[in-house]
Amino acid sequence: MTGSERRPGPPRRPRTDKLTTAWILAALVTSAVMLTTRGTLPEPLWTSVHVVTLGVLTSSVLQWSWYFTRALLHLPAWDRRSGRDATIRMLAFHTALVGLVVAMWTGQVVGTIAGAGAIGAIIAWHGLAIVRAARGRLGGRFAAVIRYYVAAAAFLVVGCILAGFLTVAMFSAGAADWLLDARDELTLAHALVNVGGWIGLSITGTLVTLGPTILRTRIDPGALDDAVAALPALVAGVVVAATAAAVGWLPGVGIGLLGFAAAATVGVGIPLARAARAAGPTSFAGWTLGSGLAWAGVGIVAIAGNAFVAADAAALRNAALPWLALLGAGGILQVLDGALSYLMPVVIGGGPGAVRAGMAVLETAWPARTTLRNTALALLAVGTATGGEPLAPWWGLVLVAYAVDVALMARAGLRQSRARRVVGLIAPPPRPPDLMPTHRSTP
Repeated sequence: MTGSERRPGPPRRPRTDKLTTAWILAALVTSAVMLTTRGTLPEPLWTSVHVVTLGVLTSSVLQWSWYFTRALLHLPAWDRRSGRDATIRMLAFHTALVGLVVAMWTGQVVGTIAGAGAIGAIIAWHGLAIVRAARGRLGGRFAAVIRYYVAAAAFLVVGCILAGFLTVAMFSAGAADWLLDARDELTLAHALVNVGGWIGLSITGTLVTLGPTILRTRIDPGALDDAVAALPALVAGVVVAATAAAVGWLPGVGIGLLGFAAAATVGVGIPLARAARAAGPTSFAGWTLGSGLAWAGVGIVAIAGNAFVAADAAALRNAALPWLALLGAGGILQVLDGALSYLMPVVIGGGPGAVRAGMAVLETAWPARTTLRNTALALLAVGTATGGEPLAPWWGLVLVAYAVDVALMARAGLRQSRARRVVGLIAPPPRPPDLMPTHRSTP
C-alpha cells in the first residue's frame, strides 16, 4: 500500500474556490477602474491583463483541471493527492501571485522574477502530479484527455521563464541590448504560450467530456480518438506561433494560430457539434459555453490575420491587444462562465431539490443576459475592426453582464446551501459529476 493510499481518513473539503472568487472580484474592480480612470493603477496594462489571466483563469485551470483529473482517474476522496497536495498547490499559487503583483507594482526585479519562478514551479508540480497519478491508477478510457493538462502545464512553465527575461528588460538598467531589442517579440511569445498553450489546451481538453455533459447528451463515439489525435497538432501550432514570434517571423505566428484553430475545430469542435445535434443548448450554461467558443474562434482568426500584415512585432502587439481582450472577455471568460454555471450546483450538491434551487437562480433571465453581453461584444468587434470610437460604453455593458453573473452565482450558492440544510442533508465531499452522460435529462 502506497503512502498516498495508507488509510482512509475523514474526507477533505478544501474550499480553495473562494480564492478564485476573490480574484474574480478583483478583476471586476480593476476592469472598472481601467474604464473610468486609466492612470490610477500601477502598471495598468500588466495589472488588468494578469489579474484575469493569472488570478481568474490560471487559478480556475489549476483547480478544475485537477478536479477532472481526479474524476477521470477515479482518485478516492481520502487520497492525499485529492485533497492535501492540491490544496497546498492552490495556496502556494495564490501566495506567489500576490507576491508577483506587489513586486511588479514596486518595480522589484528580483521579487518579480521570484514570483514568476514560484508560479512556474507550482505549475510544474501540478503537471508532474497528474503524470504520477495517471501511472498509478486505472482510469476510464477518457482519462487519455488528461494529456492535455500535462502539455498545458509545460507551456506555462515556459511562459514563466519568458516572464523572467521580460522583467529584466522592463526594470533592469543593465539589461543587455539584445534583450531590449527583443522585448516586443518575447512579449508576443509569452502571451502565445500562456494563452494558447496553458489556457487553450486546458479548455480544449476539458470540453471533450464537459461539453456534452453540459448539453445533457451522449459524447460522440469518436470524440476521444479525435481529441487524442489532435493534441500533437495543437501543441505544434502553439510552438510554431511562439517560436515565430520570438524570432520576429510574424507570418509564422499567423500560420501557427490558424493551425491551432484548425486542430481544435477538427479534434474537439466537430465532435462536440455532432453531439449537440441531438441536444442543442437550452440553458444559460450551454448558450454561454457555445458563445464563448464562437468568440474564441473570432479572436484567434483576427489575431492571425493581423500577424500576416503587421510590419513588426510592436505593430502586431498593438493591433492584437484589442482582439486579445475580445478573445479573453468574449471567448475564454464566457467558456469559464458557462462551465461554472453548470459545475457549481453539482459540486455544492445537497440532493436533486437543492441542485435545482441553485440552478434556478443561475438561469434567472438568462436569454436577456446572454443577449446583452454578446450584443455588446459584437459592437466591440465592429468598432475594433473599423477603428470606431468610443468603445468604453460597450465594455461597460460586458462588465455589468459579468458582475450580474457573479452576483447570481453567490446568490445561487446561498440558496442551495439553505435548501440543503432544510432537507437535513449533510453534503458529501465535493465529487466530480458524471462525465459520460447517457441521456438527455429534462431541465
